[in-house]
Amino acid sequence: MRLLPFLNPKSCLNSLFIQTLIAAFFLVATIFFATSQNAQGEETAKSPPPEKPAELTLVQAVLCEDLKELEPKGEAIVFSVKLGEVICFTSFDPVPEKTDITHHWFKRDQPDAKNKLVLKPPKWSAFSKIRIRNSDTGPWRVEISDQNGKILQILRFSVTE
Repeated sequence: MRLLPFLNPKSCLNSLFIQTLIAAFFLVATIFFATSQNAQGEETAKSPPPEKPAELTLVQAVLCEDLKELEPKGEAIVFSVKLGEVICFTSFDPVPEKTDITHHWFKRDQPDAKNKLVLKPPKWSAFSKIRIRNSDTGPWRVEISDQNGKILQILRFSVTE
């Protein structure tokens, strides 16, 4: 007597084996797909936000008697008329883009000189100077400002005989 194919034990085993293989394939595919999606999601989550451009930063502002190889020498807050000049030295790091700054010199709270200076990336130093005479004795200040007029620093000094 011949058994129907679905009742054949060998046929049932083959069918069960194929069904198990198919189920295993779908299980593996589902796990792989879910893990790769999660990995992509984690990668997106880990990437940093776009960087905001750095701001212009004043790292040094001094008054001095002289410059040697673009380095201030004889830093002071009291200067003798005999020197003949006073130098305002500024250094910026970073300089994100080409920009202007101003050294605005005041004698006894009255404007005396205004020097517009250009800064270039990535970092830049700039200076301005004034000639001093006997009539220039007294209190002075230099206001260092950015291109928008924001005062970055004020340096105060005196000129003596």
